[in-house]
Amino acid sequence: MTASAVKSLRDHSLLDEVPKTEIAKKTGVDRNTVAHRFRAGDMPLSAFIGTSLAIGLDPSKIIADAMRQTEQEDQP
Repeated sequence: MTASAVKSLRDHSLLDEVPKTEIAKKTGVDRNTVAHRFRAGDMPLSAFIGTSLAIGLDPSKIIADAMRQTEQEDQP
């Protein structure tokens, strides 16, 4: 589920053309840190929330969508 939520953030940042440098500036980390978190598919909750807000997304909606997607994938 975590990887799905982080992938959603990455996808939205690409679709909405929000540069990693902008996300980094808004969240107070280096651009490489943003790139690493996206690649790793995992990040601390505080970073997830900050990144979501920097992209202009509701973090609770991203998590809820990831939960629904994971549940659907787990059903036979």
